[in-house]
Amino acid sequence: MQVTLREFELPLLRPLLTAHGSIAVRRGIEVRVGDDACVGAGEAAPLSGFGVESYDEALAALERWAENPEGEPPREPCAAAAVESALTQLDAEIEGVTLSTLLAENPPAQRRIATHALVSDLDPEAAAQRAAHAAATGHLAVKLKVAAHDHAQAGGNGGAAATIAEQSVRIAHVRHSLPAGVALRLDANGGWDRATAVKVLRPVGHLDIEFIEEPTPQAADWAQISRTVGLPVAADEHLRDADALDRLIEVGAIEVAVLKPAVLGGPHATYDLARRAAMRGVRSVVSSFICGPAGLRIARETAVAVDPHGVHGIGTATLFAEALPEDVTPAGGYLPVPTEASAGAV
Repeated sequence: MQVTLREFELPLLRPLLTAHGSIAVRRGIEVRVGDDACVGAGEAAPLSGFGVESYDEALAALERWAENPEGEPPREPCAAAAVESALTQLDAEIEGVTLSTLLAENPPAQRRIATHALVSDLDPEAAAQRAAHAAATGHLAVKLKVAAHDHAQAGGNGGAAATIAEQSVRIAHVRHSLPAGVALRLDANGGWDRATAVKVLRPVGHLDIEFIEEPTPQAADWAQISRTVGLPVAADEHLRDADALDRLIEVGAIEVAVLKPAVLGGPHATYDLARRAAMRGVRSVVSSFICGPAGLRIARETAVAVDPHGVHGIGTATLFAEALPEDVTPAGGYLPVPTEASAGAV
């Protein structure tokens, strides 16, 4: 089996603002395995602050594995996911099926899957305009990055109370800019403490918001926050394995699991985690890790297997300055789903 590693950089069209910092460029390592007849591809692109290995650690782990691909796979989260993704896609190529069919055996036949739009503009009017444009172009959901605003305002005039008020206003502006049929998802990336989360969310809890993702760094806060503000909570960074999922469900902390194949060990591990969540009454949203083409293909196929009728966070190709391939770039709010005949395009 041949193994090829290729490093890449993809600048974003504009910085993506999160509670973990601003993301301006994505560096990654594409992993390709197979031969001239069949190839599988995966991708490792760690992000600082998201609880995974560094880029250098991922690259070193992949280089070690590439020297002996029959040996133990990497243990580092992103590197391990890249290897498993490439090998799983290679298996699908050899069998002549899509990766989603390999995972779910009999996923519903469909030609497209819905994606949400990602908005991080700090200015309420700018955020509302971008969200409204996303809805007008066909997106059924918008995810708004929150809590990053608090970090940007830290040390400025107005203090914490002004920042809290501005956050609530910004969320309300975005919600009011969206039609009733378009969902609003909030993602704090753990950037608030419990008191701030409640103060920001209580004024907007009645505005038909689908969920708040990772409101604080402490999952022990989430059930109380949910009861106080009236919003379901979703987990992302706290989901690293089945044990973590079980703990969150047992304490009533979450109603939604946001699952990233790029950090959860690849498509098989993600699909198994989604099935485990579903058996406990928790639904799943599959998300990219602001991936390049190889990672987006893995996320798309996993989303089709997990919930083909859901709205997933796999439309991030539009965040990049350069155009990515058409099969991973959303059009009208949807990504195309490959047929068995086209499954080999990597």
